Amino acid sequence: MSKNKTMTAIDEVAALLQATGVCEEDTIKIGNLKEKIKNRELVISVIGQFKRGKTTFINGVLDAEVLPVGIIPVTSVATKIQYGDALAEVYFKSGEHQPIPLTQLVGYIAEQQNPNNQKGVSFVNLFLPNPFLKDGLILVDTPGVGSIHQNNTDEAYAFMKDSDAIVFMLSVDSPINEIEREFLSQARNYAAKFYFAINKIDTISPADLSAYLGYCHDILCQIMEVEAIELFAISAKTKAGMAALFDKITGVMAVLADQIILDSVQIKFRESLAAALSHLMLYRQAYSMPLDNLEEKRQELEVKLGSLDQITRDSTFYLLRQIDELLTQIRAVLQDSTGTITQQLAGELEAAYQNHQQSKPKELEKVLMTLLDIRLTEHLSELSETGLICLSQGYEQLVEILNQKIDDLKVFLAGVVADLFGIDYQIEMTVYTLSSRDDFYIKVNQKPAAFLVDINDLVYLLPRGIANQKIYARYQQKMKTDTEHNVNNMIYNYQYKIRESVRDFTAALEQESATLKTDLTDLVNRVIADKEDTKKELGDKIRMLDETCVHLQAALETL
Repeated sequence: MSKNKTMTAIDEVAALLQATGVCEEDTIKIGNLKEKIKNRELVISVIGQFKRGKTTFINGVLDAEVLPVGIIPVTSVATKIQYGDALAEVYFKSGEHQPIPLTQLVGYIAEQQNPNNQKGVSFVNLFLPNPFLKDGLILVDTPGVGSIHQNNTDEAYAFMKDSDAIVFMLSVDSPINEIEREFLSQARNYAAKFYFAINKIDTISPADLSAYLGYCHDILCQIMEVEAIELFAISAKTKAGMAALFDKITGVMAVLADQIILDSVQIKFRESLAAALSHLMLYRQAYSMPLDNLEEKRQELEVKLGSLDQITRDSTFYLLRQIDELLTQIRAVLQDSTGTITQQLAGELEAAYQNHQQSKPKELEKVLMTLLDIRLTEHLSELSETGLICLSQGYEQLVEILNQKIDDLKVFLAGVVADLFGIDYQIEMTVYTLSSRDDFYIKVNQKPAAFLVDINDLVYLLPRGIANQKIYARYQQKMKTDTEHNVNNMIYNYQYKIRESVRDFTAALEQESATLKTDLTDLVNRVIADKEDTKKELGDKIRMLDETCVHLQAALETL
């Protein structure tokens, strides 16, 4: 469909919906699409799991360190970057907005300065005089999906829906996971153009990179349901490969920007129109019922909607069982590895003691302390990664459970509407993610009170052989204590974060259930109120609603 035909279709649909006095939100969404075409605004969102290097990539594209980066999930709020004089504007969820100096930007968009978006920022507009941003192009830096901060994932999904094109960022240090699969599957329903960047190529060999690219290509083709995909291997850190991706994007935008915007609008138009038609058909069906019958339907609806609460409780109970099983698996893996670590370190400490048992006690202590510091840290780091792999795999299963249970709510509700009103009621399917990991910091060679300080003062007074035996014995014990302490700390961290995610899960289910019940109940209540006010116009209004539904259905079939 051409630009003019699309704008005409939007005008016609908006006018039809406005005339019914129903579906105000759908009408506004559809009307905004026309403004998007007129203003020629093309939104390119850089999206991906946390720590893939999205913000570093954007800084590289802009050739300026304007956005904060770090070793932990940094971006808390989406930042829309567009052409203009250097300026930042913060838009709050309250509806207010204020300009800020660029030097204060980090205080609003960084997770550490604005944890879980406590400041209530909706998004930040950042204006920069960068040639890449001319001609209406808007570049969006989004929070990473799947971090320990649920708010970040929600923000990323919100901007995905508003995107016309998406730069999807992967990295060679982690395979594509279920969170990314789900995200891409959803993103296909909103954006018209995709670019796939494989970051951190400076960290692996060419042979490993080639294998990883082949692996990603096959999976991405399957997800996107295409035969071939162009992958861009880059290092946002060293800027290797950035020029090729940058040239590709700018080249395509110079020629096809209008078409990408139009394709994106048509995708969003189709979705909004289908939702509006579904809402209108439900309204029309309910409106045609006698008031007494409709009151009965409302009461029956309330009873059936009460079943959603039981579904929520059953789903939460099921998840708790899965959580317990996951924790048991992780605990078993870590505790089994503890014995192996202590056995290996015991042998290494013994070998070091045998080689240095004739040394002075302080020299022996220094050797054992250095050995324990290095080797225990290495072992615990490896064990932590093992635990994180178990946690990641478990979370992928929990993500599937979460989304399936929410889909169950919506399927149930659609069945309720079909049973009561005899229509196919469309409900938008959403995707939620759970927290995926926590950073773990290993603590080795900390000295509790009177462990090796005061005691060693006495040890040094003993004969060398006896002193060295005591020092060796105490370092063997310290190794076991440090290992046990860190493993228990890992288990506690995993347990805490998983339990935290259960609260997110329950809140998501309860929110979905409450929203679904409220939306449907409000619509039925509105029908009853409208019928009471317009009894004499009942026939005319039903005919008008029927004609509107026919026109909307025809418009939907042409998209």
